[in-house]
Amino acid sequence: MNIFLVVWENMSNEIITHKFRELLLPSILIAMALNIAIIFDSSFVATFIGHNGQAALQVLEPLVLLITIFEWLFGLGGQILSLNKKAEFDEDGSNHYFTTAMLTTIVISLLIIFICFLFEDALIAILHPSASVIPYVKSYGLYLFICFPIVTVVGVLTQFIRVDGQPNFASGIIILANVINVVLDYLFLAVFHMGIEGASLATLIGYGVGFICTLKYYFDSKRTFRFVLSKLKIKTWISSTVEIIKIGIPGASMGVFDVILVYIMNLILSAALGELGLNIFNVCVNALLIISILVIGFAETLSSVVPIYYSQNDFFNLNHIVRKSLLITIICAVLFTSILLICPDSLLMFFKLNQMPNDGLVENALRVYSLSFVPMAFSTILIFYYEGIERTVESGIVSVISSLLGPLVFTFILYPFMGVGSVWISFPLGYVLSILVVAFYVRIVERKDNQYFGLFFVKKGLIEKTRNYTLKNKNSDVKNEMFKHLESLNVNENSLETLNKIINAIFDSNDSTVSLEILIIDYDDNITINIKDEGKREVMRNIEKTFSQDNVKVSEVLGFNNIEFTINKG
Repeated sequence: MNIFLVVWENMSNEIITHKFRELLLPSILIAMALNIAIIFDSSFVATFIGHNGQAALQVLEPLVLLITIFEWLFGLGGQILSLNKKAEFDEDGSNHYFTTAMLTTIVISLLIIFICFLFEDALIAILHPSASVIPYVKSYGLYLFICFPIVTVVGVLTQFIRVDGQPNFASGIIILANVINVVLDYLFLAVFHMGIEGASLATLIGYGVGFICTLKYYFDSKRTFRFVLSKLKIKTWISSTVEIIKIGIPGASMGVFDVILVYIMNLILSAALGELGLNIFNVCVNALLIISILVIGFAETLSSVVPIYYSQNDFFNLNHIVRKSLLITIICAVLFTSILLICPDSLLMFFKLNQMPNDGLVENALRVYSLSFVPMAFSTILIFYYEGIERTVESGIVSVISSLLGPLVFTFILYPFMGVGSVWISFPLGYVLSILVVAFYVRIVERKDNQYFGLFFVKKGLIEKTRNYTLKNKNSDVKNEMFKHLESLNVNENSLETLNKIINAIFDSNDSTVSLEILIIDYDDNITINIKDEGKREVMRNIEKTFSQDNVKVSEVLGFNNIEFTINKG
């Protein structure tokens, strides 16, 4: 799938591929965060407590989803704005958004725990559990409420650590928290028979340890995101928080709509099938969480990489990484769907639902629901891509239809004809509808603004004015070809000499494994040359000092060096 319909020669995708792989595992692990804890808690609770306990976890699911909203809202929103400022060579602006995102997260986290304990009975009443499930809800909620602010702060901070050249450290924090949770789940429930509260205590301890580990980042001299509390005024804090929310809300709105949707579906299924309905829905939601962990991992990684390359109009690299992300996530979704269509018991055994009296009803529900995985993968990639390029309307369209309106509308339309089966089929139909609607909307935008084409908003007016080159050494034939192209654009000798000195300085000061990716765009009034490499940082500092008077800007983004050399025409 070539979404940009253009071929470039003499260009590889080494840096973006390496960075994408480097960021992917931490992104997947951050997406796991509280979700994987809930999945394992559901399995252990179903095994050692029973289906009343599992129903209690499904009742609390809207609150769990609510917490993930803040991770996306301030983690992704703050990260995108911070990275954009880095790409624009504005270090102070980048630190400002980092500080704002973390401060707002801490304030909201404290507010969350205050509300949960002060209004516990009201929250439980709103969730509408049956009388037999209420004791389990209260027991599990005891430590879960304390865990919420810890998970929120860890989730947001690891988003920034991940894109600050320390993806392995971010991965380690999430892995450690979840390993501790799983081990303690078994000990507390199977060995010490602590009841359902043991499952939530395991989660609290796991993420408590993870939170302590994040403190290492604050004392790391290599980090590039820094707190600037002394420069942050109340007015600018509020206005910047609003900016972060505007950028983060399309991705976070998935969580908001999930909360509302799960709550409504819980009421429908509880009324129609009782606790069996909640248990079936719990398995379906967990199945979606399993595949969505991978999909959202790819999507969040895209949202970290896309802002930089899209702002620099580097559509060659964007084509490569978006196409690969779509291909991998859709293949994985097809495989997981196939497994559940052929053998739903493979998942039902994990939640002890494979030998229930109505196991045929459970299997059919899971089969139909699994059809939503493929369109979910495509729509999720779209949501986070649009968020990365700050197309909030398009991102919002996909989010609101796929995560709320689509499933609700189809459920209520089909319920008189299909009964409770309408719930399961409404999810794949909702995802498909969201893709169709946003495709129609994008066509309307294209007609009004002809500089864009396609679902991914490629700026077609720049493509023919763009060249991409990969240099393996300072004497390569590709370099000669690049300079011939610049000469054809009437670039003066002084600028060519400056560019040659910059290229030679990078190769001379690094080892032979370093290569340069160079993007050249003719903007009519100026020519912008963007150089990326993964060499030594101190080389960039020397270049900045030597060539600062020659319209040269230097920054570090996602752990690679980024140089912009602007040549004014005339």
